[in-house]
Amino acid sequence: MLSRRAQIAAEILDTEKTYVAGLALIEKLFVTPLLASAQQPSPILTRKEVRQLFANFPDIITLSKELLAQLDARLGASAEPAWDAATGRVGDIFLRMAPFMKMYSLYLRNFRSALADISTWLGSNSAFAQFVQQTSARPECRGLTFQSYLLLPVQRIPRYKLLLEDMQRYTPQQHVDYASIGSALRMIADVADFVNENIEEHEMALSMIEIQRALGLKESLLAPGRRLIKAGKLTKICRKNHQQRSFYLFSDMLLYSGGPTPRIDDTGHRRVGLEDCKVMDVPDAGDCRHQFTIISREKSFIVYAATASSKASWMEALSQAILQQRRARETLQMDGSLKRRLAPENFDAPVWDPDESSERCYICFRDFTLFLRRHHCRACGKIVCNACSRKNIMFVDHAAAEPKEGRGCDQCI
Repeated sequence: MLSRRAQIAAEILDTEKTYVAGLALIEKLFVTPLLASAQQPSPILTRKEVRQLFANFPDIITLSKELLAQLDARLGASAEPAWDAATGRVGDIFLRMAPFMKMYSLYLRNFRSALADISTWLGSNSAFAQFVQQTSARPECRGLTFQSYLLLPVQRIPRYKLLLEDMQRYTPQQHVDYASIGSALRMIADVADFVNENIEEHEMALSMIEIQRALGLKESLLAPGRRLIKAGKLTKICRKNHQQRSFYLFSDMLLYSGGPTPRIDDTGHRRVGLEDCKVMDVPDAGDCRHQFTIISREKSFIVYAATASSKASWMEALSQAILQQRRARETLQMDGSLKRRLAPENFDAPVWDPDESSERCYICFRDFTLFLRRHHCRACGKIVCNACSRKNIMFVDHAAAEPKEGRGCDQCI
C-alpha cells in the first residue's frame, strides 16, 4: 500500500510539472505576444479582446505555479528531508490551495465564449488567423491547436480529483495525512463536478470548430443548444455518379460535403434542417444495399452506408434527432420572436441580480459598456447582454389576468 502511495505522490508532482509547462507555453506563445501587440497602433487584438479571450488565465497560472512550488519542495528530488510514504504528507498542501481552485469555474464559464470568439476572429481577422497558424506550427506546440491548449485548465481539476481519490485509497486511515486528503478531496470535488458537467460540451465545441474550419464555413457552427450527434462517411447517389461524402449530424441540422477539398457552398445547398426532415428505409435489392432516403424541403436524396449496422446507426441517430427537434419546437411558440411559455405552477418570480453587482454578462463574460447594455432574464434574474437574451419568454403572472412577455437568457430558453 505504501509503495503505491509513493507512486501516486510522484505522479502528482510529475503531472503538475507537465501542466504548468503547458500553461507557461500558452503564456509565452499566445498571451504575451497578443498583449504586446495590443499596445501597437494596429493590434492583432485589442487589450479588451485579449482579456475577453483568456479570462482569468493569469490567476490560474499563478495558482498552479504556487502549487507546483509547494509540491516540489515537499516531494521533489532535492526535498529536505526526503519524502517518506509512511509519514509524509501531501493532503495539507491541497487543503490550503483548494479554496482558490474555485477560480477555475470562472475560466470554465468563459471557455465556450472564447472558442466562439476564436472561431469568429479566424474568419474575420486575417492578422489573428496568421498569428495562430504560425504560432501553432512551432515545434514547441507539438502539433496541438491553440484551442486544445486552452482546454488544459478545464481538464486539470478532474485530474486532481482522481489523483487525490487514489491517494486516499492507498493511505491508511490512521495515517497523519488521511484527514487532510479527505477534506481537500471534498472541496475539490465540488469544482470537479461542475467541470465534468461541462467538459463534454466544451470538447464538442472544439470538434465543431474543427468541422467549421475543414468545411470552410464563414458562419460559426457554435450556437446555443446545438450539439454534434454523429459524424461519418456515407455515399450519396447523385444524378451522374455515386459520391462519398462526409456527413455531420447536429441537433438541429445535417451538413454534408465531399470532394478533394470539401466545402459548403454559400447557398446552403448542402445544409438540411431537421425541422421538416424525414428518413425512409430503402430495402436491399440486388447490388443496391444499405440505402435510405433523406427527405426535406431543401433537398431530398438517397445515401448508402458501408454496412448494415452503419445504416441502422445513422437512421436511428437521424430519427431521434428529428424527433427531439420537433418536440423542442412544440414547447416554443413562434409569434414574431421565439417565445417560451411558463405555466403558473412552474413560474416563481426570480430574485433579480442588482445592476451594480455585475460588470460583465453572466453567459458570454463580455464587459458591459455604454453600448453593451445590461438586461435581466425574467426567468432566472441574471444580468446578461443583448446577444445572450434575444428570445422572449411568455410567462403567467399570478397577479395578472393575461400572460406577460419578457426577455429570457439563452440558458433559460
